[in-house]
Amino acid sequence: MVEAFGAKPAPIRIRMMGGTVPTAEIVDALQVPFDIVPLVNADNNQHTANENMRMGNYINGVRTLYSLVTSPL
Repeated sequence: MVEAFGAKPAPIRIRMMGGTVPTAEIVDALQVPFDIVPLVNADNNQHTANENMRMGNYINGVRTLYSLVTSPL
């Protein structure tokens, strides 16, 4: 994200995810780093009839994901 957006300071990395996403089980089983990059806006009303996503969040999310998969480790 620093490369893609020039983020200063660097984003905070927290090993957690809301809901029932089993990140700890995946990390423990595969012994590899694991990242989840949410693309939704904070008021998206997830899992309701009026669920929504702003195009700006989607575009920035795609940019972030592209940067993650094309950057060397």
